[in-house]
Formats: sequence, structure tokens, C-alpha cells
Amino acid sequence: MNWEFVPAQEHFEAARAKWDNLNRLQGDHILLDSEFTSALLRHFGSNAVRLGILQNSTQPAMVLVVPTRWGFWETFQPSQAPMGLAVFGYRDEHGDGLLELLRSLPGYPLQLAVLQQDPDFSAFPMNQGLSHLEFIEYIQTGSLKLDGGFEEYWDSRSEDLKRNNARRRRKLAEQSKRLEFAAHTDRDSVAACVREYGRLESQGWKGQQGTAVTEDNSQGRFYREVMEYFCPRGEGVIFELLLEGIPIASEFWIGRNGMYVNLKTAYDESHKQLSPGFLMKESLIRWAYSEKNWRRLEFYGRTMDWHQKWIDRTRTLYHVNCYRSRWVLQARKTANRLRSARTGVSPRQPE
Repeated sequence: MNWEFVPAQEHFEAARAKWDNLNRLQGDHILLDSEFTSALLRHFGSNAVRLGILQNSTQPAMVLVVPTRWGFWETFQPSQAPMGLAVFGYRDEHGDGLLELLRSLPGYPLQLAVLQQDPDFSAFPMNQGLSHLEFIEYIQTGSLKLDGGFEEYWDSRSEDLKRNNARRRRKLAEQSKRLEFAAHTDRDSVAACVREYGRLESQGWKGQQGTAVTEDNSQGRFYREVMEYFCPRGEGVIFELLLEGIPIASEFWIGRNGMYVNLKTAYDESHKQLSPGFLMKESLIRWAYSEKNWRRLEFYGRTMDWHQKWIDRTRTLYHVNCYRSRWVLQARKTANRLRSARTGVSPRQPE
């Protein structure tokens, strides 16, 4: 095996075709598509990010990694990336490929953290019996399989959800207020939709914290670029719920092969009494059932109580820590036990 590491921002564009070929071997996940990955690098990357390329005809692989401190590396993982950015052309059942990757990193690496792995797509299946690997639960995430028709699905939802949504819609109708649902799939609509999304998010707690999407910050430029690429290809949709012609909720979705992923969600907190997020979800799922190529909805965020009202399945995303040798793992576990005894908190995230 022969791993090569080069500055990612300079070399990823030339490697995109190979990256996409490996992604197709791994399930062709849209969150690992080279366009999505390239946009992450352009808007959130740095000179520290390295593109690793394994020159091996039978077991090819690529990965984006960054050093976190001396001897410690992890996959490049901006908050806008729901999945760890590694594509292997084979299933690394026993972690031998990860160990070879770790030992090939520059310097004298002790640990590599491969973050946010989805068991449905990861090349690194959970195997707690391996001495050089540590699997750490990250979050429970939810999904919805679109079986049957919407009416059957809606009948299976809780009575409270159905009754409350019907009451909200009835109240708006009694007040002669117009509620509309829109699905934007054309490239020319994206800029205005991102602007409206930023307005919604800026009015809420993210605006107060300074983390909201705006049309002229890096997040806004990233989402505009991503949606302008995927929408005209039939792989992206921006949904809006409008009250009297003004958006009060917005969601960005991308997907392929029947599986669509919720990238971003925002709603107008001044209309909280209407629960615009719930009204949006009902309309969105009804719309998705009408689209023959939509077969599964993925949320890729920590499952909250409100998710449970809509989904039919949860699964655990996880991190994989790979250690140079068994003693490094044992030393880490000892340090964690001492830290836990001192603070009363058990560390769960890779360093």
C-alpha cells in the first residue's frame, strides 16, 4: 500500500472523479459526493487539510484529514458535514486499512479519529473485538421510509399531532389567512430562497449567537452553491411554507437513489403559536409521498422528541478511533478513567 498526502484545497479538484468512483462503490451517498465535499473545502477548509490518496488497484481509498495536535489526526469535519469525509473502495472489516492509513500519516501519528460514521454506509463496521480500534457512539439519528401512501402514514401518526395540525390550519382558514407550500427545484430560485432562509434564522437564537446563515457569509455562500448545483439535476429541493406570501419556514434537502437528506431547517419564531415547523413537515412529507423517486427521508441530526412524531426508525452514528498500537489505546482509557473520576463526566468524543 502507498498512501500519498497532499494539500486538499490545491489538489481535490483534480481528484474528484476518483473520489466519486470510490463513493459509488461505497453506496453513492450524496453527502460524500465530490461537489458537496469540494464546496465544504472551499468555504470551510484551511491549509491544514490533507487529501489522502491510497494508490492501490485492489483496495483504493481517499480521505480528508487534519491534525488536531501532535500525533493526533481526525477527518475534516466542519459542522455543515453530517458524515465523515472518507471513501474506501472496499469494506475494511478488521480495520487493517485504517491502521495502515494511520501509520502512513505525516510525522509519528498515534491516533486517527474517523468521525460521524453511518452504519448503513460506512466502510468501517462496528467491531468491538479489535484491539487497535475504539468505536464511540455519536448520536441517534432518525429516518422515515416512504412505504404505502401518505394517508396510511398519516393515520399512523399520533392523535395529538393530527388534531393540533388540523386545528392550526382551520384557525388560519377562519381568519382568511393564506397558507401555501412551495417546492423550489430551479437554479434561479436558490439565491432568493437562501436569502429568505437567512432572514428566518437570523431572527432566532442563531442570530443572537452570531451563527445564523446569511446570504453573504460563508454558510450562505456554501448552501447557495450546493443547492444551485443539485437542484437543476433533480437532486435538490428547497421547501418553503408561506403565510400571506411570506416564508415562515424553510428547509434544504438533497438526495439521490431515493434517499433525501435534510440539510437545514428554519422557521419564524414570531409565529411559534402556529408551529410552522410541524405544518411544514406535514406538507413536505405529503409532497414526498407524491414523488415516485422519494423513498426515504434522512435527518442526520440528533434525534429530538419532535423527530419521533415523524420518523419510523433510528440508528446510531459513531466515531472510529484508530490507534497506532494497543498501548496507546490503553493509555487513553486510563487517562479517561482518571479524568472521569476527577470530574464525574465520562468523555465520549474523540480528541
